[in-house]
Parts: sequence; structure tokens; C-alpha cells
Amino acid sequence: MKDKTFIALSALFFLLFFIGIGAFTLNQPLSSILKAKNVAPSPLKSFAVVFPQIVSISDISRIDPAKIKVSVYIRGVDGSILPNRTVKLSADPPIVNIMPSDTSDTNTIGQAEFFVSSRETGKIKLIAKEVSSNIDIVNIPSVEFVE
Repeated sequence: MKDKTFIALSALFFLLFFIGIGAFTLNQPLSSILKAKNVAPSPLKSFAVVFPQIVSISDISRIDPAKIKVSVYIRGVDGSILPNRTVKLSADPPIVNIMPSDTSDTNTIGQAEFFVSSRETGKIKLIAKEVSSNIDIVNIPSVEFVE
């Protein structure tokens, strides 16, 4: 009789122990998976990569003008990647052509890609804005078109 009681209490103890350990370890990941995340884009952690930064202007007779590739990466305030966000690129002064469009959606790594060309010389300041939150991305290098 004592053996059956001991085995039953031991089994109950280990069962409750493993349930408690499982609940403790799975509590954090389950809550982070189940709760909704609405991360705002960060103007300081988001950035753009421009390559090359200095390009000679293309003359009228050239079919394929020289282009500058602008990749804008949108990051959240917690540093996370933000896919499926709309980014609008503009220039100051507005003498450049932005291709394929001045707005683009970020892909799975949070990157929106643009190509910039111009037929006039000058130093251009690029301005990227995340459309849904209306936040300007501040980490964007300028580009220059030379003869």
C-alpha cells in the first residue's frame, strides 16, 4: 500500500514539475508570438545606401543614362526589419529622374530600391519618407552629378 501511494505521489510531483517548467519556458515565446506587434519606423535606425555617389551626367544622345542605385532600408525603433512599407523618394533640387517610380515597397529585408539619373550637373540631397507614418529617413548621403 505504501509503495502505490509513493509511486502515485512521485508521478504527480514529476508531472506537475514538468508542466511548471514547460509553462515557464514557453510563456515568453508564446506571448511574443501571440501578441500583435506594431513597430514604428525609426528615422535614426533606418538608412540609405547610395552607389556610386558621384556620376558624370549623360548626354542627350546616350540611350542608357548613367544611374545611381539608391537602396533605402526601413528599420523599427527596436532595430527590427520592417517589410511591406511604402517609401517615397524625392530630391532637392528636383532635377533628377527617379526610376521606376518615386514610391516603392520594402521587400522581406526592409529594402526599397530606386535608380536616380540626371541630365544636369549639381549636388543633390535625397529625401526618403516612410509614407504610412510620415517619417523622414535622416541617414541618406547626397549624390553629385558632374560633367
